[in-house]
Amino acid sequence: MNILILYDATQTYTNTVFEHIACFGKYSKNKVFFSHQDQTTELNVDLSRFDVVAIHYSIRICFDQISPSTANALSEFKGLKLLFIQDEYNHTKRAWYWINTLGIQLVFTVVPEAWVERIYPVREFPNTRFVSNLTGYVPDDLRLNLDVKPPSQRPLIVGYRGRPLPIYYGQLGMDKIAIGKLVKTYCDAHSVKNDIAWSEEARIYGPSWYKFMVSCRSMLGSESGSNVFDWDGTLVNRIAKFRNQNSKVGDAEIYEKFIRIEEIDGIMNQVSPRVFEAIAARTVLVLFEGDYSGVVKAGIHFISVKKDGSNLVETMRLLQDESYVDAMADRAYQDVITSGKYSYQSFVRLVDEEISISLGALVPQKSNVAACRADMEKPISITTSPIRSVLPPGLAMRISIYVWSWLPENVRRLLIPVLKRHIKKY
Repeated sequence: MNILILYDATQTYTNTVFEHIACFGKYSKNKVFFSHQDQTTELNVDLSRFDVVAIHYSIRICFDQISPSTANALSEFKGLKLLFIQDEYNHTKRAWYWINTLGIQLVFTVVPEAWVERIYPVREFPNTRFVSNLTGYVPDDLRLNLDVKPPSQRPLIVGYRGRPLPIYYGQLGMDKIAIGKLVKTYCDAHSVKNDIAWSEEARIYGPSWYKFMVSCRSMLGSESGSNVFDWDGTLVNRIAKFRNQNSKVGDAEIYEKFIRIEEIDGIMNQVSPRVFEAIAARTVLVLFEGDYSGVVKAGIHFISVKKDGSNLVETMRLLQDESYVDAMADRAYQDVITSGKYSYQSFVRLVDEEISISLGALVPQKSNVAACRADMEKPISITTSPIRSVLPPGLAMRISIYVWSWLPENVRRLLIPVLKRHIKKY
């Protein structure tokens, strides 16, 4: 069958986004085509030539990043419509609107299965199936060179690069800094060799990141995501308005006044793709206690640190045990990487299976492979692989990303068209 994936090509500069899109062309048993779309792009593809049309999460429907022509075409499309969605805590009910307006029948959500009904009540979506999946999987290039030093022979005992997140990410966002501060304070006080930092300026990118990972015996981490649901999309603006009127207010007061009431503890705690990177580099994981989407388990695949730091003495003792860290690194690699359970190939197999199930309930549509390939000759049409966007490198870009993360969402939406025109020049 023919599948068309609509995605935003300006967002493929990050590996995780590009890999998530490209894996379908590599592994699907179906014929997969790709087309760039955003809120300003006119759709010039005849959707009737496809059995399935998918919207990728790089198009953020919760912020209306879909053009009127695309929305109209999707609404009229009679085949299977599916959506890959992430960051579902942002403007959640706007995503509800688009799912129902477009008539999407299948949604791949990163909300854990036990919580799907809480976020997507059946009464609101009687004709939509929701399938839980991870935010990312093990890319092929993470099956790294096995010729790396075992963790017991590496000079740094603990490494980490965190990132300060806006307070509206809630406790999970605060954990990114908390684990770094907690462990660095201990290491510095007890002369444990470490390289732990959480400023934007200390971030490490590209090949240098891999070199850093394989120089560390262990890598810190915490669960990703956010349990703060901004249901109506007003939370960030309300916080910004309050800050403008109260210039001396701190994050602690903001959290108590705005965030705590919106936080649903434990609902979106997820494993980070960085966990896969560390395991592939045979670097031992030292993580805040948590579930990590069931991918890794405490005592088997990672050393668990209590959030009050009460077991740091035991943690450091284990890190000094050479046979223990080498065995844990090998075990995590075998269970997570070698097993293939969390590979993109396995993920695509799941998607293909769910597509087949959903198609079984629809009237079969006629698709035309030759016509699809003819569309590839049109400008801004379809391709057989996604386009990789390249952003200007260097410190300026790092700073821009940091500043962007702090901008109110309404300001971001005004800037997006301007930035996209700039990015397309590169």
